[in-house]
Formats: sequence, structure tokens, C-alpha cells
Amino acid sequence: MQNEPIRSRTNALVKLVREVRARRRDDLVVVEGERLVAEVTADGRAVEALVACEDADLSAALAAHPLLRRATASVMEAISGLTNGPGVVALVAAPAIAPLADYRPAREGGSVLLCVSGVADPGNLGALARSAEAVGARGIAVAPGGAHPFGDKALRGSMGSLLRLPVFHLDEPAVLARAGVRSVVAATRGGTDYRRFDWSGPVALWVTGETGRATVAPPTDAEAVTIPMAGATESLNAACATTLLLFEAIRPPAPTPLP
Repeated sequence: MQNEPIRSRTNALVKLVREVRARRRDDLVVVEGERLVAEVTADGRAVEALVACEDADLSAALAAHPLLRRATASVMEAISGLTNGPGVVALVAAPAIAPLADYRPAREGGSVLLCVSGVADPGNLGALARSAEAVGARGIAVAPGGAHPFGDKALRGSMGSLLRLPVFHLDEPAVLARAGVRSVVAATRGGTDYRRFDWSGPVALWVTGETGRATVAPPTDAEAVTIPMAGATESLNAACATTLLLFEAIRPPAPTPLP
């Protein structure tokens, strides 16, 4: 019966969730946690499946969802990607990843596109996207070879930002200059102090991998910016450094002193 909770870890729905987590299905993504599941099921996104623990106290909207299936705690443990899962998981249609040539900067004022190349840790990628959304970035471009933007760990780390931000393939960096976008690369040393850098106009902020390796290299004419550090600190975590740079990039310029 459809109303009976799923009790077997060999259930077809359990197998499907595992396939999506293993990225053997590119058309679906796993979303976990009641807040995020409620958001994606309410925004018109196509839902393939919705599973909640049989004793989970859901919101009225989720409890009434026509695709909701309940499952035992043992089955939810097999479905969840967490040691102590939040008790509700959805499979939803994967967002589209657009070619970089489709990116359009804002027509007026400054705009920021975050370009991520070689970041292997999905949690870091998610945190980068979260910061990009927080500053009002116009999107995030992700190069191949690093963490996938729609893997469940990246989605969890982004708190849903990767489902809300436009995501682009970081495939042809040359199109940025043709669109009037300046490329700026975060450099551990040797760049302009980020507080004195001219962030005006459309900017693409490049962040390379945790080890400094980029799977797609920034343009050769990219301008370098550096965050000065005291003491023996060699570098900052990629997400921490990028957050500082993003918020500096959108900070209004200081007013010109009156004569």
C-alpha cells in the first residue's frame, strides 16, 4: 500500500536515491532537510520523489504533498547522506548549467560573477556559492575537474544557494572579455591589496583550487588581488578569502570629500 512506510533498504526508491547520490543520474539532485525541501517543492521545481521518516513532524504543505512517502528510521539512514539525517529527503529535477557565453553582466553599475576552478572540496564549493548569493552575485561559473555543483555535499554546504544562483560552465574564459567583464584572480601574494583595488564595472572573480591548481586557467590578463596577512599565516581557506573579496567588490566607493 502507498500509505505504508517503506521498510526495506532494497526498495526501488532507496536504490534511486543512492544512484543519484553516486551521480549515476544527472537529471536529478538530492535535497535534504525540511527547510530546503519545502523551498524546492514550493517553487515549481519538478519533484521526482519525497521521503520522510515515519515519525517526522512535517509542515502542513509537506505532509500533504501527493508524492510523500514515509519510511522507517533504518531506511532513512540508508537514504540520508548524513550520520544524523534531518528526516526528509527529496529528489528534484537538476537545474540547468548554462554555457559561459550565456552570461550577461548587469547593464548598469557593478556586477560580480564568481568563477571557481579546481576547488575539489564540495563543502568549500557550497560555501563559495552561499557567499556569492549573499552579495548579490549574478551567478557562479564552475570549471570541470572539481567538485560538482549539484552533488549533495555541495548543495548542503550552499544551503540551497546552488539551486537559486545561475550556474555556468566555466568553459571559454575568453567570452568574458568580449562581454566587457574584467577578470580578477585571488592571489596569495603579489597582487594589489584588495582594499585598494578598483572593483568598478562588471567583474569576474576567479578562485582556484585549495592547492592553487586551476583546471581552467584564468585569462592571462587577469588582474591579481591579495589579502594582506599578519604573522606566519600562509593562506586563508578558499571560502573565507573569497567572502572577503566578494563583499569588498560590492562595497560602495567612499564619497569624495567636499572641498
